[in-house]
Amino acid sequence: RSTSRAQDLLYDYDAIGRLYDIQERQTAGNPSQPLYRRNYVTLGELGEAIKQSQNDIPSVVLIDEIDKADRDFPNDLLLEVERWQFQVKEVINVRFDALKGKTKEERIDLLPLIIITSNREKELPKPFLRRCLFYYLKFPENATLKQIIQSHFKTDITRVSEAAIQKFGELRGLRSWQKIPGTSEFLDWLRILERDQQGNQSTAEALADTPTANLPHLETLVKTQQDHEALSKTRIPD
Repeated sequence: RSTSRAQDLLYDYDAIGRLYDIQERQTAGNPSQPLYRRNYVTLGELGEAIKQSQNDIPSVVLIDEIDKADRDFPNDLLLEVERWQFQVKEVINVRFDALKGKTKEERIDLLPLIIITSNREKELPKPFLRRCLFYYLKFPENATLKQIIQSHFKTDITRVSEAAIQKFGELRGLRSWQKIPGTSEFLDWLRILERDQQGNQSTAEALADTPTANLPHLETLVKTQQDHEALSKTRIPD
């Protein structure tokens, strides 16, 4: 999310929850019962991974769509993974250290593996990128797209699905997009098309014969005004 911070990946301290519990105990007439701060600490994904590594257990952390996080998030994350250790500031003597006094090279097989995804909607800092290995995912071919449909909807491929795959490929290749529709948009579109067919509002044959710019429910695929206006210029009047 846009307000994400690297600190959130390490831990969260529920100060408000502790204050509430203190007030509850005072109201109940039992203020002397201690409320330990450590009981209000919840480790985040990276924090838990560092803890596991400290116990010699390797793990994998997935950070999805980092380009949607706060602009300082990548550099803050870089700082944390350079250190591989952190202290819970609100609690005395609560510290986690994945390196355990050794070098990263000596602990390499036990350090967390961090997998990060990005849609490249925002440029990431160069110091951060220099420390990453890149792997680019191509848009799935039709055979893979069918497997995605079957896995997502838990059904066999229908004739509407076949026609939708064909028309979606034509749409993606139609022009230069500001925001080209992806798999998520396709699945949303297909869900609507299948419902239309069940309600006798559309058929696979009608979909296959429809000009690309006139496809039904394009609002689920075309997300920017620039793309919508450009596509409208190629639309064939009914």
